[in-house]
Amino acid sequence: MRIRVCCTFVALTVALGACGDDLGIGQARSAITFGQEDTNGRYPSVGAFMAKYVNIGTFPVCSGTLVHPRVFVTASHCTAAVAARMAAGLISDVYVSFDADPMAAGATLHAVSALKTHPGFGHDMSDLKDVGALVLTQPVSGITPAKLPSTDHLGDLDAAGMLRQGNNVAKFAEVGYGGTLLFPPPQVVYDNKRQYSTSAFRNLHKAWLFLSQNPALGNGGTCYGDSGGPAFWNDGVDDVLVAVTTTGDTACIATGVDYRIDTASSLAFINGVIQSL
Repeated sequence: MRIRVCCTFVALTVALGACGDDLGIGQARSAITFGQEDTNGRYPSVGAFMAKYVNIGTFPVCSGTLVHPRVFVTASHCTAAVAARMAAGLISDVYVSFDADPMAAGATLHAVSALKTHPGFGHDMSDLKDVGALVLTQPVSGITPAKLPSTDHLGDLDAAGMLRQGNNVAKFAEVGYGGTLLFPPPQVVYDNKRQYSTSAFRNLHKAWLFLSQNPALGNGGTCYGDSGGPAFWNDGVDDVLVAVTTTGDTACIATGVDYRIDTASSLAFINGVIQSL
């Protein structure tokens, strides 16, 4: 059995510190659990947030989604942590790769000209404002940006009974990069390849989407380092970006907690970045 476990922030913890823990938000999420590799390019708009560490190398540190040819949505705790490391001289450059294996020879790295962190990030733990963005230096061609939601898209779905009907619950696709756990015996392999899984709806908060990733119920989900990766709702035609991965339970086998993109605050932030170009 192969399940996703961890991203490069965790692999570099000894030397550099971990992404989410640096900012006091608990366990940052990293890798897809009980999923499968995206070998057929099912989610081409999902990319790896890459950082070039001085004297170490270039690695994926988080995940995210292209929503405009030059705008890549991720988590604020990712942008804030990388910005802090850049200011400290630990990271020299930032890139985005949409390759299924961004560490492979010949993978394309798109240069980033700006990191954007939501101005309200971290001020209110009940509404963390955990949405950030990367501005790409040049537009990405050949990849259709993911669809953004309408305001309170998830609330409307919930009110219409589309998220939960008795024992039947809706499923969300979650996508990201990170390590892989081989089991048995437990062994982590940092392959950093794009993978996806499905998680069942559990609960909805004004700022958060709670998902069940209990493998006993046929669910997968996210784990350490998949931070910023998307939770997609399929509307029958398109995959709609409704939330980004933030945190969850320590063992990565119960609950995923994603920050909602369909709030007025999140959409205003994202649209503000787009309109500034």
